[in-house]
Amino acid sequence: MAIFRFALLASILAPCLALAQPAPPPPAPVPVVLPITPNGGGDPEAIVCRAPQRLADSDQLGPTVCISNHEWRQMAMNGKSLAPDGKTLINLPTMDNPKGDGDPEAVTCRTPVYLQASDTLIRRFGPKVCQTNQFWADVIKKHQMVDAQGVVRTTSVSSMGNGGDPFHNPTQGLGRTMGNSGAPF
Repeated sequence: MAIFRFALLASILAPCLALAQPAPPPPAPVPVVLPITPNGGGDPEAIVCRAPQRLADSDQLGPTVCISNHEWRQMAMNGKSLAPDGKTLINLPTMDNPKGDGDPEAVTCRTPVYLQASDTLIRRFGPKVCQTNQFWADVIKKHQMVDAQGVVRTTSVSSMGNGGDPFHNPTQGLGRTMGNSGAPF
């Protein structure tokens, strides 16, 4: 009889004991693999992978590279990327007047712009500004500009009437207009 009571009690308590067990941990998130170099947008802690890229002068592909969005973003904003070998840091190419052409998620860097310095003969340049193509397209669409220091500014309608192009000329409206060469336009 004692065995019968024990079996009955065990059959009643078994479901309760099973509910008291901790749930297994959720599966680790599967990293996203992108065909282009990630720009670091989204959750900074998320792991994002770049698909293998063709190695220079070879038919072979480099490794899949997986790092956090924070690291992708930090590299891109500093004008750097990983070479197809997955190890070497390379400079992103620059252009004088990015317009946002191409893949909206790809990063484009603006060539450093000459800073006018009236009290010195030392030539100085602003920073290389690296942003997504979507950023550059939005700047133009919103009638803004990125000044020589990399700060987004709103352009005025009056600056459009002087024959300049304030949307693509980052030094327009900042005193004497100078290009990267240091010569007046």
